[in-house]
Amino acid sequence: MSRFLYYFIFLTMVSNIIASVPKILLFESKTGAIPSMIAAVIIGTIFIYILVKLFNSFPGKNLPEMLKAHTPKWFAYPVLFYLFLCWFCAGLITLITYVFLFITFFSPETSIVITTFAFVLVISFGILMKSRSMLYMAEIVIVLFVPIIFFLLIKFYANPKLDWDFIKISMMHINHVPSYWAFGASLYLFVGIADLVIFNKLFTKKHKMGWKQVLIIGLTGTAVLFTTFFVPIGYNGVEQIADLTFPWVSTSDSIRMKYGLIERVIFIFILAFLGIAFVSLLLHWHVALKILESIFEFKRLKWKGKLLAPYIFVILFGIISLVLTRKLTQYQLFSLSNYFYGSLPIFFTVLIISLVVVKRRAKL
Repeated sequence: MSRFLYYFIFLTMVSNIIASVPKILLFESKTGAIPSMIAAVIIGTIFIYILVKLFNSFPGKNLPEMLKAHTPKWFAYPVLFYLFLCWFCAGLITLITYVFLFITFFSPETSIVITTFAFVLVISFGILMKSRSMLYMAEIVIVLFVPIIFFLLIKFYANPKLDWDFIKISMMHINHVPSYWAFGASLYLFVGIADLVIFNKLFTKKHKMGWKQVLIIGLTGTAVLFTTFFVPIGYNGVEQIADLTFPWVSTSDSIRMKYGLIERVIFIFILAFLGIAFVSLLLHWHVALKILESIFEFKRLKWKGKLLAPYIFVILFGIISLVLTRKLTQYQLFSLSNYFYGSLPIFFTVLIISLVVVKRRAKL
C-alpha cells in the first residue's frame, strides 16, 4: 500500500487527539465508550479495506469522474454534493476547534475574528495547491512533527503522575452497551482513507491491501484510541474528566521538561498537534473544493486564462468560517461535532454504495 494512504489515515487519527473526539469519548466514559471504541476499530478497519479494494478497480481516476462516466446525473450530483458537505464540515469543525483552543491558551486578548481570518488566510493558499503538492507537503509535516509527538507521548506514559489505577477503574465500564455517539467519534479516526475520492487520480497502480496492511491499520487505530481515551483519565481521574473542555491540553500541562528550553510541555504539545491538524484540515478542504468544482463547472468564468471558480469557493469557505466562529459557543461546537460524528456511518455507507454502483455499471 502506498505510503501516502498511511499518511491520510495517520493524519486524521493524530489530529483528533486534542480535538472534539476525546471530549465526546470521555463524556461517554461511563456509558459505553470502551465497547464503542472496540467496535469502531473493527468496523473502521473493514471500511478501509473495502474502500481501498473498490478504488483499486479504478486506478488513476477520482470519484467525480467515475460517477459522471458511469451513473446518471440525478444520482451523481446529489451524491457529490453530500460528500462535499461532509468534507467541508469536517474541515470546519477542525478549524473552529483549533481557533477556540488557540485563543484560550495562546492569545486570549486577540479578537476571534482576527484569529480566524489569519487561520483562513493561510489555509486558503494551501487548499489551492495542486493535489500532488498536497501529498508532498503532508509528508514533510509528518517527518517534522511526528517525532516530536512520539517523544511527548513517551513522556506522558513514562511520567509517574500517570495513575494506572484510574485507568483500571475506567476499564470496569467495558460491560456497557456501546454508545452510538462514542462509536461515531471513534469511527472518525478512520475517515482519512476517504480522501481517495480525489487523490486516487494520482495513483495509477493498485494498492496492496493484505492482512499485514489491515493489521497495521487496526493496531495503530487501537493504540491511538487507547491513548486518546485512557491517558487523560490516568492524569485527571474518572470523576472530573468529563467536565474538561480540552482534556488533552489540561493533561499536557501536567508535564514539565526540567532541562528543556521550554519547561511547560503544553506549548510544544499544542504547536506540534496544530501542525498536524493544519495539514489534515488542508486535505479535507482540498477534497471539498475539488468536489465542488466538479459539481459547478464555471468554465467561462476566467481572468487572464485562470479559472476564477476555485477562488470564489475559497472566499465562501472563509466567510462561512468567520460567521460561524463568531456565533458558535464551545458547547454548540461540541453538540454540532457530536451530530457530525454520528452521521459518519451514513457517510461510509453512501460512499461504498456509490463505488459499488459505479463498479457494476462500468462492467455493463
